[in-house]
Amino acid sequence: MAYEAGPFDAAHWYLQWGGKLPGNEEWSCGIRMAAAEGVTPTNDPAMLTGCKNAVQTYHMAASTFIAAPAKLSFVKLNLIDTDGHYVADTTSEIVVADIAGGGPATTPYPNQVAMAVSLTTGFSRGPAHRGRFYLPLPGFVLGTDGLITAANAIGLSGTTDTFIASLNAVTANAFAAVFSRKLGAPAHRPITGNLVGRVLDTQRRRRRSLVENYQ
Repeated sequence: MAYEAGPFDAAHWYLQWGGKLPGNEEWSCGIRMAAAEGVTPTNDPAMLTGCKNAVQTYHMAASTFIAAPAKLSFVKLNLIDTDGHYVADTTSEIVVADIAGGGPATTPYPNQVAMAVSLTTGFSRGPAHRGRFYLPLPGFVLGTDGLITAANAIGLSGTTDTFIASLNAVTANAFAAVFSRKLGAPAHRPITGNLVGRVLDTQRRRRRSLVENYQ
């Protein structure tokens, strides 16, 4: 059956972070945060600050391997209603000073190359069983087989586990989760782990502002 979007099963927070890439391009990633049982979610400046600190640490970690030209420029945390829209009329955001990725100083790849991180929930199928975000400008060196090393993938996975744990530690009122708004079967599940593959990925939206210069 084809996927059709409906309402979410609960109001929640959407954590989004991103920034600048070379040539006036941009990148962003996101994770949803579910409310703990009995908690009514509200926009929370202290929670935003805690999430910003966790994101910044993750972005700057050498083992995340985000190349320095990928700058972290903002972190947002906004309450989302079950209809998928912002609850507030304004955006809850912290602007940061274009913080360089903690990986190598340069990257051999163009802006659209990314590193996928799959978020697992302990379920292998069904709505909200897995999520994903795409880290910008990976600094990994490819082997002759066209893959990053297993050690690099394991290192990034471990750092991502620490990142998710840091988000969960921000407040007892919320936890990182995967949400699905599949019509007739909405669901959300806590993130329990992650998987990092050895094949680099592509995000075409990160290459749409560069102006071609024909010679």
